Amino acid sequence: MINNHMLRIGALFLLTVLSYGFYNAYLPITDPVESNYVLSAITMLKHNSWISPMIYDQVWYDKPPLTYWALMISYKLFGISDFTSRIPNTLIAGSSVALMYHLVYRIKESKHIALISALILLSALQFWYISHAVITDGFLFFFSLAIFGYSYLAFAKNDKYSMVKAYGAAALAVVTKGPVGIVLPGLILLLFIAIRWFTQKDNDDYSLNKDIKLLFNPFGIFLFIILASPWYIAMYSIHGQEFISGFLGLHNMERALVSEHPKFNVWYYYLIIVPIALLPWTPSVIYQLKSIKWKENFYLLGAIWFIVIVLFYSLVATKYITYTLPAIIPCIIWGAEAITNSFYNKITSFKYIVTIPLAIYVLLFLVASIVTPELNSVPLIVALILIVLFALFALLAKQYNNNKLPLSIYLTIPLTILYTAITITVTPILFDQSGIQFKPYIESNTQPTYIYSTYYTSILYYTGDTPTQVFVHTTDNPLWTAGKTLMPTITVEEFEKRVSIEKGAIIIVPNKYIKEFTSSPINIIATEVGKSGAARIYQIH
Repeated sequence: MINNHMLRIGALFLLTVLSYGFYNAYLPITDPVESNYVLSAITMLKHNSWISPMIYDQVWYDKPPLTYWALMISYKLFGISDFTSRIPNTLIAGSSVALMYHLVYRIKESKHIALISALILLSALQFWYISHAVITDGFLFFFSLAIFGYSYLAFAKNDKYSMVKAYGAAALAVVTKGPVGIVLPGLILLLFIAIRWFTQKDNDDYSLNKDIKLLFNPFGIFLFIILASPWYIAMYSIHGQEFISGFLGLHNMERALVSEHPKFNVWYYYLIIVPIALLPWTPSVIYQLKSIKWKENFYLLGAIWFIVIVLFYSLVATKYITYTLPAIIPCIIWGAEAITNSFYNKITSFKYIVTIPLAIYVLLFLVASIVTPELNSVPLIVALILIVLFALFALLAKQYNNNKLPLSIYLTIPLTILYTAITITVTPILFDQSGIQFKPYIESNTQPTYIYSTYYTSILYYTGDTPTQVFVHTTDNPLWTAGKTLMPTITVEEFEKRVSIEKGAIIIVPNKYIKEFTSSPINIIATEVGKSGAARIYQIH
């Protein structure tokens, strides 16, 4: 017979998959990140290459293969489409929410805190965003969550099998993102052991030797090697030093030392990103900090986990908004403790850390949809009406029947309504970031397609046509321009010579380069044939 714990795990998984995946067929593949993963998986299928990642019919050393494999399997089973491209990340999101519940239930031995932790994760802004995107970070988050939870259980319960599970998760993280999948958790756990020893060395029940044996579990290390090493060994045996310099050198070490986008390389970058990532639950997390006993093992590990991840990526030269997603894992649980305690103990803080922030959060999205011309505000207006009606129902149920709704229902219904509306509302913005907007111009034309300065990889995904990038200039480091430019690329001078004899050629010019293009000699022989929110389309006459 299936127990209640397993039913909750299954229900949370289904809730996440259905609420995240219902609109996936209408979310276009965007540039510049999603399209690279999608095209890589398609190219690998084309060449039947399950070991070497590929793009534009060339080997590409950007990432390990696990995300590509997930996409390839999805395409093999269900065909290639926008919907099937998002299946792997939707499933891993559901798995993360379910795993959050399971691990917190084991750690806190409270179904209420476990359930609210899962719901907070489900509705945290950055997790919602990343789980809808075709990128590696959703997979890395799942494995990071497993490392965090099972590592803590190993030390708290002296459970060597939990540490083996943590090693297995670390191995899969390494096959997802690279060496950082073991280096960062390893550093965190070494610091945890060191601080535990410093604070508990006078305790007769504490043994440093026991902690070291738990961490360096031989079965765990063996499992890690078995799972993580085969792909790296195979890649080195096939590609040799090129793999070392391309993957470990350029895409790992150089990325840490040389910024891809220098304008984002500021020390306070993640101090802004992390509070936004936790919305709308940032107030509840901050509120809980004053009640935390930092010397307790769970909170100590959580604090080290959060600080090390944020500090590590703050020191790394290349910064992306997705990098610190695993840092929010302990924050989610702290926020759940604050919300659960205030709700069930009838503390007035509940309205300040949940009700008011959630109301402001809804209104912010509604206002943004109204003031942004590309967006249709109707879904969010309908959502606001439904949420208000639900709130009135909850108040009436409490007043007349003295029947207070469960906290999980109180949160799940309005949040599901809100994010359903947001998903529908933001779709036009995605179209402006996707090559699908140029599909009508390219499919009706037999001449070459050029993209002025930037690139839309998704054009190849949607049309089968491989555009040529016209390299104008960039503020990014030349190291990355050379290392990541695998698409067909020509200089402005080559472009001016070539396109002058290619009558009918299509030129896509992003809005930021319109002035530069219109002042070039090519503008004289080009006619504007269309425009979108992101670019103008010209054709050589």
